Amino acid sequence: MGFFDKLFGKKKVQFTPTHEALEESKFWSLIHTSYASAGGDYEKQQTELEKELKKLSADDIIRFSNQYYKLKEHAYTWELWGAIYLMQGGCGDDDFDYFRDWVLAQGKDFFYKTVSDPESLVEVDEARVFVEWEGLSYVAFKVFEELTGQSMPIPDFPDYDENEGSDEEDGPRGKEWDDDDLESMFPKLNAKYGSS
Repeated sequence: MGFFDKLFGKKKVQFTPTHEALEESKFWSLIHTSYASAGGDYEKQQTELEKELKKLSADDIIRFSNQYYKLKEHAYTWELWGAIYLMQGGCGDDDFDYFRDWVLAQGKDFFYKTVSDPESLVEVDEARVFVEWEGLSYVAFKVFEELTGQSMPIPDFPDYDENEGSDEEDGPRGKEWDDDDLESMFPKLNAKYGSS
């Protein structure tokens, strides 16, 4: 805190809670810029995204976060969960949540291709895939709190849950599977990662 902040108090940053999402083109531009600046390093991408979000208003940081969680919800499918489950030899709720953060961090083309065709993950080096920590998930919350001194309002989407990105009662979209289904659902992934 600078001398004038100590003397006069930090200026309060105004913001308006909203359910609006940042335009997708602007959202993906921020993700792509952070990805490129980090050279594909997922850990470094958090720092790069922080830098980009600090250029936004408090309202736009809220909108960014809303778009992030709407897209993360879009990726909440049984098919995507099955693909990463097969690749990792298992994948619990938290790991699937973190995995979707990683998928989002890779950019628009990768995100939509992976969500629409999870077996396309066969093309990805498994060592690049993150399922064990949140990564970018809390960057917007951190930047918002630094800017405003307050916690960012959580969006109250009908199907949003703070911990899972979805209402657990409804569960993922798509057809639920069990372990025996995965071989036939994902023959290419099974050939590469399945047990013999």
